[in-house]
Amino acid sequence: MEDYACSIDERLNYLFVTVTGPNVPDTILRYSADVRAACLRTGLTRVLVVVNLRGNGMTLLDVYKAVAEGSDQSAGIGMRCAYVDPNPEHSAETMHLAEAVAATRGILVRTFRNVAEAESWLLGSASADHRAL
Repeated sequence: MEDYACSIDERLNYLFVTVTGPNVPDTILRYSADVRAACLRTGLTRVLVVVNLRGNGMTLLDVYKAVAEGSDQSAGIGMRCAYVDPNPEHSAETMHLAEAVAATRGILVRTFRNVAEAESWLLGSASADHRAL
């Protein structure tokens, strides 16, 4: 895929992922696979993904299909994902659909517009889960 880039940095207790590329379903599928592989390799299942995708928002159907397929591949590994899309052209409705689709596959996803809120939620979730053990 032209212009696709995904960087994955291991941080204390989570992975920090930055994705750039075109705003198309193939980009979602590709970074979903990259993130899954990194989770399996590192043993970390808390993930903060910042997407910088170029182009108009996708249709709800395209988002549904891409998130469903990507989530199906990661189901069962206990992934928790804070997803940041700072692009105001991408609708909140689409972001909430992605949360719901992932949830039906057992992946807890919350969407945010900024990294600070996403990181706070992700680390707060990690602390709450740790106390529950």
